[in-house]
Amino acid sequence: MSRQAIMQRASPAIAVNGSDPVLLLSTVNSTLAQRSGYHVLADYLGETEFVYAARKDPQILVPWFFARVSAQMALTRYYLGGSAALEWKAWRRVRCGFRGVVHMMWADHDLGYLDLMLRDDTTPLCGTFHLCSDTIAQTIRFPGRLRRLAAIILMSESQRRFFLSVGVEPSRIHVVLHGVDADYFTPTSDKPVDPVTVLSVGNTRRNFPLLAQVCQAFRGNSRIRFRIVASPDRRDLFAGIPNVEFLCGLRDPELLSCYQQASLLLQTLENSTANNAVLEAMACGLPVVAERVGGISEYVSRENAILTEPNDVDTLVRAIRVLAESRQAREQMGQAARQRAEQLHWKNVAHWTREVYKQAITGTRR
Repeated sequence: MSRQAIMQRASPAIAVNGSDPVLLLSTVNSTLAQRSGYHVLADYLGETEFVYAARKDPQILVPWFFARVSAQMALTRYYLGGSAALEWKAWRRVRCGFRGVVHMMWADHDLGYLDLMLRDDTTPLCGTFHLCSDTIAQTIRFPGRLRRLAAIILMSESQRRFFLSVGVEPSRIHVVLHGVDADYFTPTSDKPVDPVTVLSVGNTRRNFPLLAQVCQAFRGNSRIRFRIVASPDRRDLFAGIPNVEFLCGLRDPELLSCYQQASLLLQTLENSTANNAVLEAMACGLPVVAERVGGISEYVSRENAILTEPNDVDTLVRAIRVLAESRQAREQMGQAARQRAEQLHWKNVAHWTREVYKQAITGTRR
């Protein structure tokens, strides 16, 4: 994300329509796309203050040493020097008089000590957790401290069990589905009909060996091609498959074009809570083929997606063939996908998130 884009979000926290002000906290990656990801929520929450720090450790020896020491006892094992800088900035804002909701947007990456430093009655802490159910327990060092948060936002019901198991009050757990910029990611009217283009996007928790097997199953079919957008280190898995185009390092307009020119989205996933690629593809009017893992079924339905059991190559291949052979089915499912994406527009997610803030404030000021 560009510094200019970040600064546009970093406005002073002001109460909106009589509601309490909100301090949004997030580390940011320099490679993060501007219109993809959870940080876009900040654009729709109203007049909030967006406090950020680079998601990296300092390069100078002494700051690096202290960053590594602080990481050893942080709540999350993903804590970096940037996380410490973020919490320090937030603490300074509170010391300077900020009163309102403090929302850690990636609590499973950046929450180290802030839960021990804030007062529930003046600065209730809300944290959003994105990690899957099979990794969150190993990531959180001190799960009992999660009970200190005024509100916990989850991306999927598949995460809820862990938080209940560590004693978080059920009333403080809220599933607010991830949103999508449905104004930016939109269908196009000049989509090519032939060949059928199967798109796959992303790196995190992707099952690339499975994806390669599916591509191999179509290597002799000239009517179906695969376009894979992933990091360069995955390229070799697809070397020698003639109908695979491998792309990396795309900017927002290039990624949008990939969605708009594709016929359907294929996601092979180890696990998932929310999935940006699924949401963005649906917003662009693409039917989805994916595995039934994690929270995927909370975002799609049989009207807009075909879900298979995990690691089932044959069923994934059959699903692609069904859609490849029926333009009508692709169009009908694509229309349903767009409708679902509009339901998950960030403006709606922002409204649901504001409702969580209200409950957090009410619960801590009784």
